[in-house]
Amino acid sequence: MPGNARAVPAYRVLTAMPSAVAHLVKGALEVEGVAVRLERDALGSVYGLDSGRWATRVLVPEDQLDRARALLAAFEPG
Repeated sequence: MPGNARAVPAYRVLTAMPSAVAHLVKGALEVEGVAVRLERDALGSVYGLDSGRWATRVLVPEDQLDRARALLAAFEPG
């Protein structure tokens, strides 16, 4: 469906804990022109769970995956 973000295959770049980190990563990647979608299990959202399978997943389109990973690597300390 045109305009449907879920119609584009997305690949996990990072699983972030807590979800606030996922939102920071999303913003940093979007500033660099990378399309980002956050995905989180609904049960985790309801109960405030933020680890394991309930952690927030940072997803990007396949054609931007390598660039997103390189940008994230540049953010790593050291």
